[in-house]
Amino acid sequence: MVLLHGFTDTWRTWIPVLPALEERHRVFAPSLPGHYGGPAIPAGGPGMIKASLDLIERQLDEQGIDKAHLVGNSLGGWAALELAVRGRALSVIGLCPAGGWEIGGKEDRTIVRYFKSVDRRLRTSLPLLPRIARVPALRRVAFRDLMARPGNVTAEAAMAFFTGAANCTIFADAIAQAEAGESFDDLGPIDCPVRILYGTRDRLIRWPNYYVRMRTLLPAAEFMPLHGLGHIPMWDDPATVVRRILEVSDPHRVEVA
Repeated sequence: MVLLHGFTDTWRTWIPVLPALEERHRVFAPSLPGHYGGPAIPAGGPGMIKASLDLIERQLDEQGIDKAHLVGNSLGGWAALELAVRGRALSVIGLCPAGGWEIGGKEDRTIVRYFKSVDRRLRTSLPLLPRIARVPALRRVAFRDLMARPGNVTAEAAMAFFTGAANCTIFADAIAQAEAGESFDDLGPIDCPVRILYGTRDRLIRWPNYYVRMRTLLPAAEFMPLHGLGHIPMWDDPATVVRRILEVSDPHRVEVA
């Protein structure tokens, strides 16, 4: 199983669900290209998404992974779908995946504004981040747009989120590409099961408007709500997220609920 995190995040976002998934699967959770801890994206190459996918495939090859159950959150969800088009997936489970909105539309512009605003606040607050991470009330405010239960985020996890976002080297290029409407192409055929899980309290990628294009691109996919959960649902309710993943990747050993 391969776990792919979201934009400006790192592999550590999967910590709440890693132990349970590792009981059933050999798990590979890399930091994505251009993100903190991940491989650099060479300058002058193809667009950010294609370059990232090429490098992720190289990471899979280095691990001896031909095909895997691909689980992706946000940008990682879109990457998982693109990798499935390339024939690398046994299944895809997208957790609040990106790319499902109409390119150039209101939702597209709202996403770009959100990330630019978060980046400005992050840069101006750098000296304060350790204190924000230590104080539970401040952590809840900092993560309320990403989780429905931000109080679940520990001080250590908060600093990991902050560090990852502050050291995402492709931020400016990715935003410029998004503003030009060049982030997400149409998808080719996918020949494996696809489950899209959306948080009913996701404040970033909201059902149903942010999934209009994705439902057209993936007519055979299963769209399932995560009731009461937010954009990074692994931190809201790890048990529910694990169950919904394993229902696809290991269905004979999971009690469907």
